[in-house]
Amino acid sequence: MQPDGTSDAAQLFRPWYAGETKWVELQPFLLSVGLKLRPRYSPDWSPSWMRPPGQMQEDFFGSFKMDALDAIRVHDNEKVVLKWVETESDERKILEFLWSIEDSRNHTIPVLNVIPLPPDQKFSVLVMPYTRRFNHPAFHCRGEFVEAMQQLLEGLQFMHEYNVAHFDIAPQNLMMEEHRVVPGGSHFLLQESHTGFPGVFSWNHRCSVGPVKYYYIDFGLSMYFPEGKDKALTTGTLRTFKTIPELSLTVPYNPFKVDIFQLGLTMHNLIEVYPALKCFRPIADRMTSADPKDRPELGESLNELNTIANQIPKRNLKAPIFEKAGTLASVARLMIGLIRKDHPASQKYEKLGT
Repeated sequence: MQPDGTSDAAQLFRPWYAGETKWVELQPFLLSVGLKLRPRYSPDWSPSWMRPPGQMQEDFFGSFKMDALDAIRVHDNEKVVLKWVETESDERKILEFLWSIEDSRNHTIPVLNVIPLPPDQKFSVLVMPYTRRFNHPAFHCRGEFVEAMQQLLEGLQFMHEYNVAHFDIAPQNLMMEEHRVVPGGSHFLLQESHTGFPGVFSWNHRCSVGPVKYYYIDFGLSMYFPEGKDKALTTGTLRTFKTIPELSLTVPYNPFKVDIFQLGLTMHNLIEVYPALKCFRPIADRMTSADPKDRPELGESLNELNTIANQIPKRNLKAPIFEKAGTLASVARLMIGLIRKDHPASQKYEKLGT
């Protein structure tokens, strides 16, 4: 028996990861300002499976994400994401700078609130909308791909015009709004589930409920260059896409050109998964040119995307596309498609491709 009255077995299942312990300590304060964490992060939490009837529930799942967690905004029951940052960090300053600019191309994740943390306010929590990975559920048609790429190209063009290099463009940092695509909601740690446990997962095709908004998140590596993007130089490697040709610890390179390569490589990876998107390959090829000087301006890539899309008959833009046969994704899609065969939205919009 532990000093707090819990059993030794129960104590083993408490949140022990450093990031989780931090959220447990913050829980009372966050609740006092109207943000409710999941039961696992309550200081008096006891594991559900240690209580009658002894069934494992959602609180079994711990988080390995050190600086981010989901919460419920108490006043309207809206699900949000909290991110822990240094109050004077470049990340917070860049996000607030970008969101001070009114521009329809702004696809930076909105910051709904900034909450300084006690006791010394050296750290703050950013409150942001709850979103999901931009490529799950799978793309249903070419039109969905075009809409996503239009917004991501626009969003990066916007950042670059205001001298901000994102510098960490990867699938995990590209998001989309969820509430219309997955009206049943999802679990923060297992977004392919509604509750955190495997089971039937229902969604609407994006083309059926669009337009869907796409966002850039995670500005932890982002940089602001007041002298302009053409003169910008940096050194270092990256967490994702480490094989970008010019990356170096010693030889300076332009991070804005790296951004273009990263987004082009993201596009390439989607085209590889969906053979029906091969007509867009020339755009990705140019964006991932080995020589940074050969990579196009983002406006050029956007115009090329729209030109190709406009040449595709509307019927074909709405026709279903599928992952390359034999991939794990294609098998999963087939299985999930069978599970949700009778989903009303699925039936209605599959007809667009017939």
